[in-house]
Amino acid sequence: MTDNPELSGDQVPSCRPDVRVRNVRGTFLVAVANNAFELSESAGFIWKHIDGRRSIADIARLLAGEYGIDEEAALLDTKEMFEFLAANGSVRF
Repeated sequence: MTDNPELSGDQVPSCRPDVRVRNVRGTFLVAVANNAFELSESAGFIWKHIDGRRSIADIARLLAGEYGIDEEAALLDTKEMFEFLAANGSVRF
């Protein structure tokens, strides 16, 4: 998805302070610089758990528990989401 090396589960993401997030009728809208995008329900769940302390793997375990999915699949999905967020400058590691 990006030219960056693959993310590892032990990396800890944090939100950039200049990112604007709005919850409009249950839909998360994220804006950074001149780029804005909407997050799906599961992506919004991931976003809400970025606290600068939890690792990608920690957030994936929470996702697996919340949606009743396999932890391995949740980790792959969570890594993909963080690749997207890192590529558009919303998070850093």
